[in-house]
Amino acid sequence: MTQAIASIKESGVCSILLRLLLAVVFGGIIGTERGKHGRAAGMRTHILVCIGATMTTLIGEYVTFVLGMSSDPVRIGAQVISGIGFLGAGMIMTRGGLRVKGLTTAAGLWATATIGLALGIGLYSAAIIAVFLVYTTNKVLPIFEKILVLIQGIYTRKSMMLQRLQTISAM
Repeated sequence: MTQAIASIKESGVCSILLRLLLAVVFGGIIGTERGKHGRAAGMRTHILVCIGATMTTLIGEYVTFVLGMSSDPVRIGAQVISGIGFLGAGMIMTRGGLRVKGLTTAAGLWATATIGLALGIGLYSAAIIAVFLVYTTNKVLPIFEKILVLIQGIYTRKSMMLQRLQTISAM
């Protein structure tokens, strides 16, 4: 704990600059992928969410360690988690009461906020891994989903053909 306090006081502007620049880069990586697919929350939205979450964590650290107020440094960051829900809810729409649209974008915003919180506290390795996983989830998994749907469709068609053949042969 004393090492964290010393780190904050010593590095000051350089540490803050690094954390905020990483928030721009990491939020931008996730947001660019979403923006390419025409999603409501693209690069700018993800960057702003990540910067805001990073700032929230930095403020919590500052209040606790620099100003010496007796507070939990991540308490203010915890409000990001519930607050981002309101932003995410605005991304989610239903189509005809049956189809939900925007859920992945909302989840991506939430994940981007948690990456910002990690950056704000200086947990760089977790933030890097999370960016990789979120990006991979948004970019690579849809390909696997399409393959699974295709395989399932082929299996369903074969099953229906077999049922028809059995019905015809039973006559």
